Amino acid sequence: MKKIIATMITIVLTLGITSIAHGQVYVEKGDTLGKIAQENGMNLKDLISLNPHIGNPNRIKPGDYIIVRSQVETQKDVVDYAKSLQESTVYKYGGQNAPYLTDCSGWTQYIFGKFGVKIPRTAAQQVAGGKPVKFADLQIGDLMGFSTRPDHKITHVAIYMGDDYYISNLNEKVDVEIMNTWGKWSQAYFQWGARYEF
Repeated sequence: MKKIIATMITIVLTLGITSIAHGQVYVEKGDTLGKIAQENGMNLKDLISLNPHIGNPNRIKPGDYIIVRSQVETQKDVVDYAKSLQESTVYKYGGQNAPYLTDCSGWTQYIFGKFGVKIPRTAAQQVAGGKPVKFADLQIGDLMGFSTRPDHKITHVAIYMGDDYYISNLNEKVDVEIMNTWGKWSQAYFQWGARYEF
């Protein structure tokens, strides 16, 4: 019985460790943003800019998550950063105040820019500007292009998260949303992906 319990605990711990995001850390007692920045080879200004969900940088508490640059897997860092904006971003078509008030392509442009990749402003330009990727070949950090038009011109862009999910600043009703690639809307309107080098 003890072996079974020990094995179950090991499995749970292993699963927990593998699911931890590469580009984020959790605040522990005594941590400051300055300390976290130093431990992750970042400057404080950059760390603060990657964490708009932290209202007051001088008041962090144990358990808060902080987005960092892993320096290893930038595509995963991009996804972690996008997820951190779920409570900060409000959808506004043509909005120019990214990441707070913007549309789908303004949002993706801003996020990619945070990681040193300059992409065009509109969804159609962004998807056309990267290396074309078929649905079956999508990788973490790829853009996904969608079209609701009869001529299939790209009208929406999202970021592929891996494991059949993507994240997008969707519309004025839901803002930033995580969606399944196999969902009815996704399957009906997905056109192709685009890959940029980080």
